[in-house]
Amino acid sequence: MATFTFDDLIAWSEKLPPWQRDALRRVLSGDISPTDIAELATLAKAAQGFAAPGAPAPRPASKDDVPPSAGSECPVSLLSLRDITYVNALASGPVTFSPDGLTIIYGDNASGKSGIARILKKAAHAREPGGLIRPSVFEPDPGKPASAVIEFRAGSTPRSFNWIDGRSSTSELTRINVFDATCAAVQVEQNNRLAYTPEILQVFQNLAETCRAVGEQLKTEKDALDAARAPELRLVSLRTQTAASILLASLSSRTKPDEIDAICDVSDEERERHTALARALRDNPAGQADLLEARGRRLKDLDALSATLQNLLSDTTVADFEQRVVDADAAAEAASAARQAFAANSALPGLGAEAWKQLWESARRYSEELAYPAEAFPVTKEDALCVLCQQPIDRAAAQRLSQFERFVQDDIQQRAKAACARVQALATPLEALRIPISRSQLRDGALSDTPVAHAVRSFLVMAKSRRRYLLRRAKGLTANRPAGLSPRPDLADTRSSIAAEITRLRAAAQADGRRKMQNEFTELDDCIKLSPLKEILKEEVTRLRRSLRLERARNDCDTTGITRKGGDVAQIVVTAQLRSNFASHLSRLGFNAAPVEVKLGLGTVGQHPYRLSLIARDDVPPCEVLSEGEKTCVALAGFLAELETTKNGSGIILDDPISSLDHHYRVRVVRLLVEAAKERQVVVFTHDIVFLLLLTFLVMSC
Repeated sequence: MATFTFDDLIAWSEKLPPWQRDALRRVLSGDISPTDIAELATLAKAAQGFAAPGAPAPRPASKDDVPPSAGSECPVSLLSLRDITYVNALASGPVTFSPDGLTIIYGDNASGKSGIARILKKAAHAREPGGLIRPSVFEPDPGKPASAVIEFRAGSTPRSFNWIDGRSSTSELTRINVFDATCAAVQVEQNNRLAYTPEILQVFQNLAETCRAVGEQLKTEKDALDAARAPELRLVSLRTQTAASILLASLSSRTKPDEIDAICDVSDEERERHTALARALRDNPAGQADLLEARGRRLKDLDALSATLQNLLSDTTVADFEQRVVDADAAAEAASAARQAFAANSALPGLGAEAWKQLWESARRYSEELAYPAEAFPVTKEDALCVLCQQPIDRAAAQRLSQFERFVQDDIQQRAKAACARVQALATPLEALRIPISRSQLRDGALSDTPVAHAVRSFLVMAKSRRRYLLRRAKGLTANRPAGLSPRPDLADTRSSIAAEITRLRAAAQADGRRKMQNEFTELDDCIKLSPLKEILKEEVTRLRRSLRLERARNDCDTTGITRKGGDVAQIVVTAQLRSNFASHLSRLGFNAAPVEVKLGLGTVGQHPYRLSLIARDDVPPCEVLSEGEKTCVALAGFLAELETTKNGSGIILDDPISSLDHHYRVRVVRLLVEAAKERQVVVFTHDIVFLLLLTFLVMSC
């Protein structure tokens, strides 16, 4: 079978960067301290050109750095639990265990076995360690965590550990493994990591974690450096596309000092030239022309508005509007009288009113468009139906329908409707008018505090008053007629004067010499603004170069290659052996053909989980197919196979490992446990007397 030794590890490391080879040396020597991380970060930066005076050179790992104990770990076994406090209703102990062979703790339900198992699941290693251990519910809450003193043996050396719930356990105790129903479910249903990782795989994990920690420190340094950009560079305001603004925008680690000097070194002659250009360009013809053009447009709009107001609100127009309102009122009165006469003999109110007319017109559209499209409305011929009630039309109904139509088509009604429409036609353009009269609006039109401005304002005030009067009359409201409209202001001279000034300014702004002067001034002005920041710019380039080197050093901390190699080694060292051991245990438990197999998962930071997969359908979780008893056997087989594969000879603790098993499986499980007890400490908790007798019988038979 293929292997991967520490000699192979040293040979593989020769391809790593020197500082990572130094990191491997430190990993092989023991735990990595914050000082190690800081020193490795310095070495990683030195590889990117950060010269640190007196910094040591990296020392690559060699075969001499492999610890003599590599590849072997002394087994750990429990001796006793004592001074138990605040664990359910348990007494303080002690509870003792044989350091070798098989220890069976038997008792009925609620005898305290589960409390002891809860302590061991937290202090040792369990796939599912469980939640907070509670004190006795029959006594006042002490407000303190559960605790106990755990006596154990590491190799031949006695040890003692003060365990407190919620705090980390000792690494030696975590080499003891616990198995119960909840751990079995995790073993079958979820991705798992080896409870005890072979030392050579642990080296890959530790090396990856070390590189990640170095990368985090370098990232912290880079973030601090990136935040240290000089605030002056953010506050300086430059124009676009000048040489100075282009330099600032494109400043990078590649910018040379000569490039900064060329922009920021402004001579006395250039400063004098800048002053002379500023004087020459102080009168900005293009900007003034833009302002005048905007005022000219507003003045043009104001002139057009005054013409419209004169047309709509002249004395003649107002008189015509008033006459039409009078005519409309008279026509409406005549139509009302006719409607009253028409409705005099009606059995229903509202006949001839507006609502009734709308109903009649709707009936007309229905008849002409759908019911009787080829016949004149109303249709009163024999066998015709009323379009309103859908009933046959008798003679009386036909006469009423014809009478209704004559009323609607009567000349009085049509004249009233037409008169109202004529008034509305005159009112509509008045409603759409917006008449400015504020001083700011007049000022924007270049009419502030001038005789023309006073004339315009007076005209607009009178126009607004007349507009309000006519709209009230159109709505049938009472209103007093305002005075006559003042003469329309003459804006022709003002508009001509503005146009002539715009022409002159545009001509001055188009001179080639002026454009050149403006460009020269802009370039000099931005150079003068940037010149006090010359040294800050050079410091910024230095900062950017340091940031780039830190980023490169951080990229060297990528753990992908280490994780990938760790996965390859896991396939060699663990996966094949784990599969073989797992299949062997399944066979010993009575499975003629293994229903599941071990598969290695994707790795992260040097670690590689494995999972149990159905051989027949990899996409179906085993827990959805296996029976409860089969799941227990598969989980137990995986539990024991993992311990064998990782060469972990420490003790194991099993809490009722035969739940849901029939008597055939029970006998096979007992045989496995008795055989395991020949090689390691085995502790079994059970309340099943048959299981107890089976264990006792087989132990006595050996």
